[in-house]
Order: sequence, then C-alpha cells, then structure tokens
Amino acid sequence: MDTNWLTDFLVLSKRGNFSQAAEERNITQSAFSRRIKALENWLGAELFDRSSYPVSLTQEGEVFRDTAQNVLRELELNRVEFQRRNISSIPDIRLAAATTLALSFVPEWLQQIKAACGDFTVSIDTYDFYEMIEMLGDRKMDLVLLYYQPQVPAFFEHHEFESIKLGEDVMHLCTALDDDGRPAFDVDNPPRSGLEYIGYGQTGYFAKIEDLIFSGMTPQDPNFVRTSQSGTCEFMKKLAVLEQKMLWLPSCSAFDSVRSGQFALAGDGRYDMDLEIWAYKKRDATSPLVQKIWSHLKTDRCTDHLLDFRLR
Repeated sequence: MDTNWLTDFLVLSKRGNFSQAAEERNITQSAFSRRIKALENWLGAELFDRSSYPVSLTQEGEVFRDTAQNVLRELELNRVEFQRRNISSIPDIRLAAATTLALSFVPEWLQQIKAACGDFTVSIDTYDFYEMIEMLGDRKMDLVLLYYQPQVPAFFEHHEFESIKLGEDVMHLCTALDDDGRPAFDVDNPPRSGLEYIGYGQTGYFAKIEDLIFSGMTPQDPNFVRTSQSGTCEFMKKLAVLEQKMLWLPSCSAFDSVRSGQFALAGDGRYDMDLEIWAYKKRDATSPLVQKIWSHLKTDRCTDHLLDFRLR
C-alpha cells in the first residue's frame, strides 16, 4: 500500500471532487482515480459514494478517515529523524528497470554512463510494470528502463514524462532441449496435444506482447497450449528446462541459454516480435545529475553492445 494513497484519500474526502483533488495533488485525474481505486482494492471496501455530487464518504470511508489521519501523523513525526539517520545512504540516482533488463542490460549500460558522466551511487530496483510508472510519477524513481512495443500501449502520460529510445531487442520463441539434446518441439511438426509453453502472468507487460503475437496467428498456425505462467523470465527459463517446454524470451535473456545449449530458437522467426528499450524520466526533474545523464543519452545512446544480444 502506497502512503500517497492515504493523502489522496484525505484530499478527496475534503474536496468531494476528483478533478479538484487531482489538481491539488498535482497529478492527472486519470492517475488520481487509479490510486483511489487501488486503495479501495487494497482495503477490499468502497470508500466513496460516486453516485452523489460532490462524492461523499461511505460508512467504511468515514471509519477509515481516522485511520488515515493517524497513520500519516505518526509517519510525519518520525520522518525527520529517519531522514537524519539515513541521509548518507541516499543514492545519487534511483533507477527502476524490468527484471530482464536489470539482469542483462543495465550493468553494462550503467558502466558506460558512468564513464561518460562521472561516478555516482545508484539504487537499482525492479517492480511490476505499472508500479514503476506510478513510482516515476510520484518521484520515487529518477529513471525507469522498460521494454516497449509500438503496438502495445505503455500508459505513460506524454505531457508528464520524457522518453529516449536506447536500443532494440527481439522476443524469440524458444524451445527447451530433450534428454537427447534435440529441440523438445518442432513448430513445423507439432504433436497432436499442441505446443506446450510457459507463459507470462497477465499483470506484466510481456503478457501483452504474447497476446499481440497470438493475435497475428492464423488457423494454419500450430496450437499453443499454456501449461503454467510466471512474471519472471529467469524462473520461467528454469521451469522450461526442467519440464522441456517452450517459451518466449527477449534476446538479452535468451542469449546465454541458447549459446550454452539449454534452448534452441524455434519457428525460424515466424513467431518472434521486435521490441524496443526505452528510458523515461519526469519532464520537470530537477536533479543536475539526471539532467546530465539525459543530455548524454540524447547524444550517445550507448547501445552498441546491445546488438551483440540479437539472435536472428
């Protein structure tokens, strides 16, 4: 639960108007509405009666108002002391990235950025795709690196964020090898039971990439049968090896596994999907270091090494 939701809740309970409350919180109305709904989902209760104007608190909302006020008051009393204790541990840059990028792309990318912009401390975290968008909007992150596919919306408010394309990747259809070291599945000669694969959990961005791939298939294409799902490539890879299944992997995740003989590319590229790698920041970010990094990215995108990952 994000404590910003509590402030959002209290502002809306005072204003009774989503538009005015969003303006006071300095976010878009759509983002504000999502955060109120997220709080209600987290609590499992409707906090506002939206059928009235202005909107009013439900009975549950009245009870929760005292809780929200007490929690924020207690946090504020402790905030200064905790900041004093931890000021020396605050990193220069707070970076969030998709897990696959954090493992395979970010380390070398950061090394190149530091070589050009000077050394700095950095925290690197991974979260759910939509959570990273919210955290960037709430200034809890300075930079976010994500995969992007032009046909799949990224849900970024263009007036609020700036973006730079860093490079390209490919989502490859891969198959694990059988006990004899041969591909477990042949796309051109699928078994009657279908091509068994491990898919991505529906809350992640890659699930939408999978949906896009399937939307382009025809009745003449083989039948793909999902046997399990996860939101993490590295876990999916291990499961696919153990169970000898298929899965889609971005090149930078598949590269070492294909080279080492754990997986083979399948389908001769027919079921692959081009991807892009983008960096995002708030338009009004004030950190001089963030501005320096961003200026460097505009002139030298540091993506030459990424081409080595492409497997086509």
